[in-house]
Amino acid sequence: MKTDNSNMLKKGFLRIWIIWGAMFGSLLMYVVICHILEPTWKPIVDAGFPLKTFNNALFVAAIAAFFLSNYIRKFILKSESQLARFREIAARTNINPVIFKYQTAVIISLAISESIGIFGFIIFLLSKDINTFYIFIAISAASMIYNIPKVSEIE
Repeated sequence: MKTDNSNMLKKGFLRIWIIWGAMFGSLLMYVVICHILEPTWKPIVDAGFPLKTFNNALFVAAIAAFFLSNYIRKFILKSESQLARFREIAARTNINPVIFKYQTAVIISLAISESIGIFGFIIFLLSKDINTFYIFIAISAASMIYNIPKVSEIE
């Protein structure tokens, strides 16, 4: 019985790592897309658009998302209020409830971290500012690395 539970945890943790890798890989896809578009891309915004203010607002949102992703993850992992719901869904999907709860926390924190990279992609599309794009991608990657799946959190 213990080995079945151990195998189930390993399979669940492998699935979490695959999700993390796919989300991290999407940042690389943004970089590739921007490099493909860069030679021919024309900025979308005109000279009257307050781009500097927009950039600053997205920087503030990115920093908030960086900290929010970690907070949300810890909140979900420590939360006992939705435990019955996690058990019910895990039973329907034949996933260990602990893995399901951890997977949910990881996916939500990664989605928040991913949004930072999307902010950079939006800035690139609007202004063709590749340097600002790279800053957002770096912040997004740092957030994903900071929120990397850890076996110790499941144990």
